[in-house]
Amino acid sequence: MDKRLRWLNNLLCFEVAARHQSYSKAAEELYISQAAVSQQMRQLESNLGVSLFRRQARKMLLTGPGRTLYASCEKGFSEIVNGLNQVHEEPLEGSLTVTSTQAFCALWLMPNLFEFFNEYPNININIQASNRIESLHNGDIDIAIRFYNSTTALQDDSLITERFGENGVVPACSPEFQTQMQLHSVKDLLGTRLLALAGEERANWEAYFEHSKINISNKKLRKTVVSSSDLALSAALAGHGVMLASDIMIGQYLKSGQLVVPVDIPHPIRWKSHFVYLKNSPKQKRIAHFCNWLTKKMAEHEVLQT
Repeated sequence: MDKRLRWLNNLLCFEVAARHQSYSKAAEELYISQAAVSQQMRQLESNLGVSLFRRQARKMLLTGPGRTLYASCEKGFSEIVNGLNQVHEEPLEGSLTVTSTQAFCALWLMPNLFEFFNEYPNININIQASNRIESLHNGDIDIAIRFYNSTTALQDDSLITERFGENGVVPACSPEFQTQMQLHSVKDLLGTRLLALAGEERANWEAYFEHSKINISNKKLRKTVVSSSDLALSAALAGHGVMLASDIMIGQYLKSGQLVVPVDIPHPIRWKSHFVYLKNSPKQKRIAHFCNWLTKKMAEHEVLQT
């Protein structure tokens, strides 16, 4: 046996650090300190007699030898995990932990999840709502449901990314608020209370008015900024303003008449829905059943809205 296999722990640490281009993120995934990652990388570079990383701002970029070694490590560890999963593939029965945005979990997933339990009583679903991009590499999360306007933003060689739907963004408010404020056109929205999501750079009011060819450079929008879409929904339902909302998220409120679309002009952004999960997850059977159910269920909602 090649004596260099004694460096296996160093190589595992190297693969994680190279994948993240970060010692701190590698430390988080491996549950060790950043100093320990640095030490292991120094040991590996000393044993090999080459530099594997070079620092650029906050990133640790691979050198030429580093890229060569990473390609082999990535393939090698992937094959090991594939072998482990063939030996230790979990049965259909068991649990899955799913993460998505707070708004999607609260407004769509939880209200519909009982139907999944009726269909698959032996699969338990745990929900971890978060507006951050949670890592799937530490074993705590099995599936992420993520929304982007581009699939390429989710590319990661260690993950499977499946696009399963697309939905639009529309202005929405209570029918009472529409009547009170006499909202019939995009220009009418300029003088009313707008509910805005903090940090939203794409599906925001500025882009909406620009798309509608309305110059707001000399106008001050009356915006109330909130930290999550469910807070904006609460305010909209209470008749306190107009929100920009994913049509799939507010479908039940439009159907019941609690919300209306005051101006039938959608936002130019359309969100693409994606499943993201580990390529080598031992829970493939459970993941497949959950993904198939969610795809069909969301397609039903889209049909009802058209």
